[in-house]
Amino acid sequence: MKVNKRSDILQEITHSYFKFLENAKKDKYHFPVMMGICSFNEVKTLNYKDLMEVNKISDLKLQMKIYEMSLSRGIL
Repeated sequence: MKVNKRSDILQEITHSYFKFLENAKKDKYHFPVMMGICSFNEVKTLNYKDLMEVNKISDLKLQMKIYEMSLSRGIL
């Protein structure tokens, strides 16, 4: 019984975490700031093309962190 409950809690946390990340990625101004790519003041001065490039870099950094976390815990 405890194993199933822990598994359910872990699954719920994982689902919530990835839902949060998807919502964060949609915010083109705050996502690069959250990922430590640049400051909010820097983001505000970027033109659209540069903003999209910064968001691509932020997304790559996020993917790298997720892979590193997964590999360090032996999840994959």
